[in-house]
Amino acid sequence: MARVSVVGEGACEAVVEGLKAEYGAVLAARILEAEAADFLWDARIGERYLGQHFGYADDAEDEHSRVAILSLLAGNWHVGTCLADGDGQVVALLWSRRFERREEAEFMFSRAA
Repeated sequence: MARVSVVGEGACEAVVEGLKAEYGAVLAARILEAEAADFLWDARIGERYLGQHFGYADDAEDEHSRVAILSLLAGNWHVGTCLADGDGQVVALLWSRRFERREEAEFMFSRAA
């Protein structure tokens, strides 16, 4: 059975605002895009364990967890699937999608695989 947990809400908003203040909106958006896995992982308000994932990258012995995430970042809702290591740190963002409405994001989160 999949486990759903609620992590926290709005933890990364101050970081996003700081990036915008220091670098401007355009460069801040590029930074967010380049570091999407870390930002979406840190901004998650919900997560659901999807199962194990073996052999990511070159190390076939590493064992990672596939985790669906629901995040609120920069005023938008995001749903995606990540790989997390045994320490609970994100390793990769497999896919993500942005939503304007929470209801749409929650529906996609419930169906994420």
